[in-house]
Amino acid sequence: MTQAASARRRSSYAVGYPDYDQQAATQAAGLGALAGLAADGRFGVSHAPAVHPFPARADRHYRGDDAYDRGRRPAVLPAREGRLGYVGHEYDIPDISFRPRHWLAFVPVVAVVGGSLYLHQAGLFGEIIADPVLLATWIGTLLFIVIQFVLAWSQKASKVNQREQEELDRLYVTVVIPCYNEDPQILDRTIVSLMRQTRLPDHIEVVDDGSTVDYTDVREFWLAHHPAGVRFSWVRQRNAGKKHAQAVTFTADRNADIFVTIDSDSALDRRAIDEGLKPFADPRVVSVAGLETAINIDRNLLTRAIGHRSLAFQLFAMSAQSVARGSVLINPGAFSLYWAPLIRKVVPAYVGETFFGVPVTLGDDTALTMYALLHGRAVHQPTAVSMPVYPETLAHHLRQWTRWMRASTIRMLWRLRYLPVMSYGWIFTVYTVGSFLTSVAISLTIPLAWPATQHLLIASLVAMVIWPASISLRLATVRRSDQGLWSRLFGVALLPVAALWYVIVLRQIRFYGIATCWRQSWVTRKHVEVRLDGSHGLVDDSESVAREASIRPVMHHHRRPGVEERTPRSIRDPRDIRKPDDF
Repeated sequence: MTQAASARRRSSYAVGYPDYDQQAATQAAGLGALAGLAADGRFGVSHAPAVHPFPARADRHYRGDDAYDRGRRPAVLPAREGRLGYVGHEYDIPDISFRPRHWLAFVPVVAVVGGSLYLHQAGLFGEIIADPVLLATWIGTLLFIVIQFVLAWSQKASKVNQREQEELDRLYVTVVIPCYNEDPQILDRTIVSLMRQTRLPDHIEVVDDGSTVDYTDVREFWLAHHPAGVRFSWVRQRNAGKKHAQAVTFTADRNADIFVTIDSDSALDRRAIDEGLKPFADPRVVSVAGLETAINIDRNLLTRAIGHRSLAFQLFAMSAQSVARGSVLINPGAFSLYWAPLIRKVVPAYVGETFFGVPVTLGDDTALTMYALLHGRAVHQPTAVSMPVYPETLAHHLRQWTRWMRASTIRMLWRLRYLPVMSYGWIFTVYTVGSFLTSVAISLTIPLAWPATQHLLIASLVAMVIWPASISLRLATVRRSDQGLWSRLFGVALLPVAALWYVIVLRQIRFYGIATCWRQSWVTRKHVEVRLDGSHGLVDDSESVAREASIRPVMHHHRRPGVEERTPRSIRDPRDIRKPDDF
């Protein structure tokens, strides 16, 4: 990030592409409208300051390591080594690498052409041409699919030069880990993964959102053993939800230039933070989505199927959205990075969001992404990798999907309402809604018009194989140190099964999620759902802490010299954006 670019970021929205001034006005209006949806702040954290976008900041030197910069302090651990956590267990955290492999892009094109030839031979192509509506739909869908393929395969990981790296090194990075009923060993592994980063964060804060699990050993270990150059703090509060847990750090840490959001079950690749910061060298970027791949992807058939399906979606849809002028719609809760002044600005609307008067507690990651899109560019960095724990039981998987569908219903409406019309994000939202409705119509038409629709059934089944196979080629760009070729091929082979599972089961749950989107309970994490040892039983009574009525906020800080405690500030109207010194 050059000095000139840094100055542009701090001083204005003028970022240098032709129609941005007009889009900036639209985005600012959308941000104001969304902020107006905020409730009065009685549902949680009550000390969210608002700040002027991109304030000037003093240069701060941080601690970290990189091969070419010997002046930077080395990471706590050498690369590729584990670390003993509070239970003395050496965690096996795999290394992940990404290579674009652009030469594979021609294979999906061949698949699309082959599918078109099949439609012609099956006699369906003539019917499509005869119907103007079907013809327009087919052309539009095919065109958008080809555009997505081109964009996805043209993605490159962001890189920086020496001068930009020096600018990034001065950024103060704060990691917030909201935690609720997480397995203590998994939480410990998450913290270990942060301590082995090639670019250490400046501040790590765990916010225990009223868990019924005792984390005393984890907390006391890291308060005593964290690196001298990293501030480590632990906060315990009454259960208020993930948004409010994150807001504790968002509003209290006024030093942060970058906020890193990470789930309590997510282990990071050793270069995740280093790679995740690089896109911020572009002053237009305000959020970065990491790449998410399940750390337990080979645990059973369920984790293999949903793990590879999720990874293929990210490398296809999210990669295309990122290349399309920074239009990523979903930043993974497992690992994402945000420009801190923006987050402080939107905290009141974030924690106070309502939907027809109902407080919205779900969709935290998509809400932050939405605000980022209304403020600048939201991009995807495939070399910044996190490894969360995916559901290992069917019941957990279905409850998680229900929660996601309730949140996505509200986010879909927000995108259609507030994103600039004809922006890539808006077009993609319309496309996904149209694809969903079309698939439902086809499913209803086939049995009602049988046997005239037998060719349509065959074409649908063929598409259910060709489409996953086409996007699965993107999986060839990612390599895990703990996964062999046959394991990866087995996961790819399960993608058509995952597609069928979506049609038969998950699509019906999506309808249920749409119909019950006003229900904002978390539905998971009533107890520890997944444990490091693979068990799924209820938490033992001996792990229980005081009942909710007796919970009191507790803070434990190991502060860096010169860092002072700050008095929380009251919530202000998010539309009243003034400089911090004005308060």
